[in-house]
Amino acid sequence: MNVPAEPSLHPSRELAVSRRDLLSFQTNHAAKCFSCLLDERSISSGGSIQAVRPSSLAVVRQHDSAARNRDSRLWNTALQGPHGRGPAGNPNSRTRSELRALASRGARLSPNTLLVRAWRSLIELRIDETLATVAQFEDEIARADAIVAPRSREFAEVVRAVLFVLKSQDGATVHAALAVLESRHRSGGKSPALAAALRVGYWKVRDFDRYYAVPRLKHAVSSHRGTHGLATIIGPTFEAVVEAEQLRLAVATRLARSAHERAVSRFGKRSPVTARAAVVLAELLYEEGHHTGLDALVMESLTAVRTSGDEETALRGFRVLAHLAARRGDTEFAFLVLKEAEALAAARGWPGMMAESLMLRTQLLLKEGRTHDAAICTERIETLARDFASDDTLQASLALARAQVLIATGDACRGATILRELQAASSCKRNNYWALRLSVQLADALLGCGDQAEGRAILIQALQVGARAGVYQTFVDAGAHVAEFLLSLHHATPQDSRLPPELRPYIGSILADRAQQRAHTLPTRASRVTESLSPREHSVLRSMSCGLSNKRIAQELQIAPETVKSHVKGIFIKLAVQTRAHAVSTAGALGLL
Repeated sequence: MNVPAEPSLHPSRELAVSRRDLLSFQTNHAAKCFSCLLDERSISSGGSIQAVRPSSLAVVRQHDSAARNRDSRLWNTALQGPHGRGPAGNPNSRTRSELRALASRGARLSPNTLLVRAWRSLIELRIDETLATVAQFEDEIARADAIVAPRSREFAEVVRAVLFVLKSQDGATVHAALAVLESRHRSGGKSPALAAALRVGYWKVRDFDRYYAVPRLKHAVSSHRGTHGLATIIGPTFEAVVEAEQLRLAVATRLARSAHERAVSRFGKRSPVTARAAVVLAELLYEEGHHTGLDALVMESLTAVRTSGDEETALRGFRVLAHLAARRGDTEFAFLVLKEAEALAAARGWPGMMAESLMLRTQLLLKEGRTHDAAICTERIETLARDFASDDTLQASLALARAQVLIATGDACRGATILRELQAASSCKRNNYWALRLSVQLADALLGCGDQAEGRAILIQALQVGARAGVYQTFVDAGAHVAEFLLSLHHATPQDSRLPPELRPYIGSILADRAQQRAHTLPTRASRVTESLSPREHSVLRSMSCGLSNKRIAQELQIAPETVKSHVKGIFIKLAVQTRAHAVSTAGALGLL
């Protein structure tokens, strides 16, 4: 059914939205189909899904219950007849086709049940499930026999708006969804969930004036089982990202850690919403120089990352895994991680994630001196960029890959020009963290092409900003020219270096970590896999991947449990892992299973 050109937002008006409008939601015209529901009682503090606008869901459930009771009475009457003789004994009994239709209806989920299910999936960031359930809701209300309360339809519009604010990377789509939530906010909706959804949307469209203008509403404590995930988990996770972009890493880490603890407590370790908090926390800890346990933290989230349909979580998760592998010199595993990321992006139709994965692959190839292969990766990004010319994130990945290839092939001046433009664009978008990272790369390019004065000035300014913010790994991972300059600054006298005295310990720590990283770089994964697992270790590993305990593995292989423990220890050593889950994930990525 086509959407009216100017649909009314009156609660009693029934709005029909096609599945195509639901799934694409690419224009502001689709936003006109929405009406807003959340108010000060919506998803209230301490409430669960059952507390979502009690006045609305009470009606939703009341209609749902009434419909079920009516169907039950009609069904029993049709079967028994007025005197218990069955349909044949009732002159007014229903036909067999009517009975089949009624039975079919009884087997379907009611629209209101689908709405509750969609919201529960949404607050756990199960994007694919939410999309499918909302589409099923649309199919259900399109049936002639569907009884749907007006407020159920209103609630469905809110679910759609929040879904696309959380899911979409397209600016026009987010603006359209924001229009729905803003309309409700202006009409008096004041819930923590609505405030959290608005802030996420404003961050995505880079409207920080409105982001900070959204009131900070008090929400439920995390210990309450009914705590609303959008206000207390998803919202703070996005806030952690914003704080990191504004170079307030300590605040960002506290927010991400708190959100992760709440997510684990409510949804468990393998939930998509827990995965989002975990990968954001891992990225922050990595930047602050903490690396122990980060692989396991991200690895245990990969299953949820692959299946939830959340592109941003997937991108962050694979990116931090690639960075961790590259840091310890395990470039083969880093390439495998990026290969899996590219395969997932291709299967899901995520061009932004595909472009960034190729850009990271370009960086690794250039570090190994494989400029020809890096240029091929850049050409693949160019092909994507032509097909998605309006995707700013994709265009930025292309520009960065080009700059890095130019610098590696001896044209550092042109590469520096591109980096300068990217740095200015990041500053305009108020992404100060990314602007700082680009400044470090720009300084390395300038020092490499002989512009010592500007390169030194940019780097010293970046060091001052980084020291205040707690940025660390960015400088440890910097290029050779930056490392050489930092070393000269550290060994120079105070009069010669013109370096603020308070930066000396900071630079010394960066240099020490860089030296330690080089000294303890693990051999490549190829050399470790050459020391291949024995046939018995392969058998134990396959059994581990099935979730079997040591005792069960011993029974299956008819060996002693102590022997199994010895094999497991050998597997951990050869794969350089510390947990069974990490061993299975690593073996799967390496094709050993």
